[in-house]
Amino acid sequence: MPSNGSELSDLSKREGATTEFSDLNVFQMYEANARQPGFWIRRTTWANSCARIVEVGPLNGPPPYYGNPKVFADIHDLTTGALIEARAKIPVPGTYKTWRRIDTPDWFLDD
Repeated sequence: MPSNGSELSDLSKREGATTEFSDLNVFQMYEANARQPGFWIRRTTWANSCARIVEVGPLNGPPPYYGNPKVFADIHDLTTGALIEARAKIPVPGTYKTWRRIDTPDWFLDD
């Protein structure tokens, strides 16, 4: 049996297991993106959607929740890129279980 979390994580990767939790919440993803919007996320419960973060309110508190600012995103169809909802408020951006950062979809053309 592994003696610490790092060894357990390595073991899980070797066995092909996936974690239920992300390493970063949406606020931390924003921080890692030089406090710039424009990165892409998916919700674990979304079947065929993705979102491009368009605005994050001021980070006024300490990490990892930064005062829980509002986060807005444009929601797109994952396959076609069709806009489903503009400037949707992202619920529970501080959770580690719900959101995953993804690469920019191939269909996206930056303005």
